[in-house]
Amino acid sequence: MDLPLILYVFVSIALAFIIKGLVGFGDPLLYTPLLSVFLPNSTITPGLLPVSLVLNARVVWKNRSHFSPRLVFPIAAFVMLGIIPGTLLLQYGSASALKLLLGLVIIAMGVEMLTRKPGTGKPSALLRSVMSFLSGVTAGLFGIDLLFLAYLERVSQRREEFRGNVCFIFILEGIFRTVLYLWSGMFTTQSLLLSLISLPAALLGMWVGSLLDRHVSDRLSHRFIIYVFILGGVSTSIYALLQLV
Repeated sequence: MDLPLILYVFVSIALAFIIKGLVGFGDPLLYTPLLSVFLPNSTITPGLLPVSLVLNARVVWKNRSHFSPRLVFPIAAFVMLGIIPGTLLLQYGSASALKLLLGLVIIAMGVEMLTRKPGTGKPSALLRSVMSFLSGVTAGLFGIDLLFLAYLERVSQRREEFRGNVCFIFILEGIFRTVLYLWSGMFTTQSLLLSLISLPAALLGMWVGSLLDRHVSDRLSHRFIIYVFILGGVSTSIYALLQLV
């Protein structure tokens, strides 16, 4: 990578992780379309995986008192099951039409979330399993692990609970993806270089996001979570349309 590209990557990652510092997720929604201008998805997804593991561990530790094993482990199990077919699809190229459909589904779910108060949804084993499995497929294929968030938003009462549980699931699925990527030879010199450039940028972005979060109320934080979720659907859809054109 030359110096202009390194600077572009650093700024893109820092901005993406400011969002994560605020809501606990959303970083791939910004860095994926930005980095894909110059880098292939097969470099971006494995390259940011080690960075995400480090930053998610930080969020989990900070919110460890709100961790709920009974809620997290069933979701994580189905997410990891879905990662297997998603990773296999990534090796043979992603389907832009499928990505467009994913974006539209995310937007629709986000609009539905706006009509409810946080934590008022009824737990459903079937809904949890389906959403988690599909979330794993999209994580392995696109590096976008969003669908299970809609379920967690339905049953989480506080933002600390939401963030801690979300990031713990991210850690489990990240470890699982690491094993799959090692097995399939997806970590390359280029992806590891991306990891080295991205880590300090991500730490800076998370620090800024955490500072901003101190001045945000629970109600505003919940709204921001939904807006980032919808933005993720819009970003995914636009990116897919550009690939189809």
